[in-house]
Amino acid sequence: MSKRKGITIALCLLACCCGSRTAAQEIWDVDRCMEYAVKHNRTVKQRQLESDNYRLDRMKAIGNFLPGISGGAGIQYSFGRSVDPETNTYNNVSTFNNSYSAQATVTLFNGGSLVNEVRRSQAALLLGKAAFQEAQDNTALETFQAYIDALYYYGTTRLARKKLMESDSLLYKTQRQEQLGLKGRADVAQMEAQQATDAYNLTHQRNLYETALLTLKQKMNYPAADTLRLDTEILNATALQSAALRADRAEDVWQTALHTSPTLRQSELNKKIARLQRKISWANVLPTISLSGGISSSYYKELHNHSYPDFRNQFDNNLGEYFSISMSIPIFNRLNGMASIRQARNNYRIACEQHEAQKEELQKLVLQAVQDREGYLRESIQMEKKVASDSLAYHVTRRKYEEGLMTSLDVQSNAATWLESETLLLQSKLTYIMKCRLVDYYKGEDIIRPINRKDY
Repeated sequence: MSKRKGITIALCLLACCCGSRTAAQEIWDVDRCMEYAVKHNRTVKQRQLESDNYRLDRMKAIGNFLPGISGGAGIQYSFGRSVDPETNTYNNVSTFNNSYSAQATVTLFNGGSLVNEVRRSQAALLLGKAAFQEAQDNTALETFQAYIDALYYYGTTRLARKKLMESDSLLYKTQRQEQLGLKGRADVAQMEAQQATDAYNLTHQRNLYETALLTLKQKMNYPAADTLRLDTEILNATALQSAALRADRAEDVWQTALHTSPTLRQSELNKKIARLQRKISWANVLPTISLSGGISSSYYKELHNHSYPDFRNQFDNNLGEYFSISMSIPIFNRLNGMASIRQARNNYRIACEQHEAQKEELQKLVLQAVQDREGYLRESIQMEKKVASDSLAYHVTRRKYEEGLMTSLDVQSNAATWLESETLLLQSKLTYIMKCRLVDYYKGEDIIRPINRKDY
């Protein structure tokens, strides 16, 4: 029995280890990374809490329309000389009395500030939601950029590894040709130097990739010690010839962004809040009308006199009610009222200028994004042709070098040109992918897509 139990435990541990290894080797695409980053970003959490505070402010603004109800109770014990409330004379007695009251007050008019405060709080709530959405979008875009950077350095590492393999192969052939008397020692030394350079470049690119991957983890707030495997399928694409230029006009994209950008939405709401705050400031110079009502009662007794009515009778007999309407007119408040109105007017004008500046900034960003998207696509298509030409030139030069018709310097020059072209092509392709996602975001699409569409 114990042996069977031990086998069962071992199988469970093996299954757990396999499950942990499988979980560690999960592939993370860019949408999953952005979703994780948004979920764990602390700025996003702060904006969410701020949005909840705006909701509570709106609740308080609505509550100002309701009457304020308060109650009070007082107890007093007196000894020595005191005033008899019935005869209004002094007596040397000990007395006990208490009072009860309840009142309600509601503001009927306060210069229109009650209604405008509700509108302002509603606009502030929408502002909080827009700020929350902006924080999510900014976090996602920053994560996207970090993901693209990590993919770029992963690709350059792969290119450096391929270049080192080429150098190893060519060095081996050169050494064999030296043994056969077809090459000299200078050629071997030159190839050894090139192989050492390529080995260093591979190590350097690996370090850059590790740094970029760490930056991505920091953007995601992902544990630095855990494994993060990226989806590198896009790097396996051999051509972008099938990717046609998109027909989106920059002007159309900008017109759509005017209604979908959370940043511009915030500037619009700030403008609206400033306008409502300007209306609220008039309450400092307009009268306030309030309605009040309440009830009160009391109980009195001399401690050594038992001829007083009991508590219930006195409470009913002394019960009183009152109702009042009051109006407060500010006559002179040390110039605070007019100064507040002028400050609110200036703040509204500032909000208007900020809104227009934000529109101009958004237009510039949209136009630049559309132009970059089309430009990097054209660059990628041209670089594909150049890579193909440089690859052919390198292989022809290498073949001639093996036949003794070219020098090692010619081979190194063609290899460096080919590597540079492949690196530029990789950069253009990845930048094009990011600009496509950015333009789609300005068009109103979600920056995080539930399904990673392979449309690039």
